[in-house]
Formats: sequence, C-alpha cells, structure tokens
Amino acid sequence: MLAKLSLAAGLIVAAAAFAPQIASAAPQSRLPGLSDSSLLQQAQYGRCRYWHRECAARWGWRTHRYFRCLARHGC
Repeated sequence: MLAKLSLAAGLIVAAAAFAPQIASAAPQSRLPGLSDSSLLQQAQYGRCRYWHRECAARWGWRTHRYFRCLARHGC
C-alpha cells in the first residue's frame, strides 16, 4: 500500500514538473500593419452550437474526445 502511494505521488510530482506552464513570461508582440479586427475570426454560432451539443452528448462535456470531435468539425 505504501509503495503504491509513493509511486502515485512520484508520478504526480513528475507530471507537474514536466507540464507546460499556463502563463508565459514573454510579452505579446504586435505585428506591424495589422489592426485588431483583422486578427479576429468570425464565429459560426449556428453550426458550432449544434456540434457543441452533439459532441457533448456523445463524449461528455470538456473531455479529450469532446475537443477532438469539435476540432474534427471545425469548431
């Protein structure tokens, strides 16, 4: 029992050590000649709303397969 617990704790520490950092210390650079509106993409609310619901019904909300399903359908 103690060996399994220490192994699990070691795996958690290793995963946390090698996980990518959420926040980056690098400043965001702006590209010259581009305005803010040109960097935005139009959302496809009608089509993506359907696929959000469909993928969630198939795979559950915010799971790996849910996000793969959304990416497969371009949302």
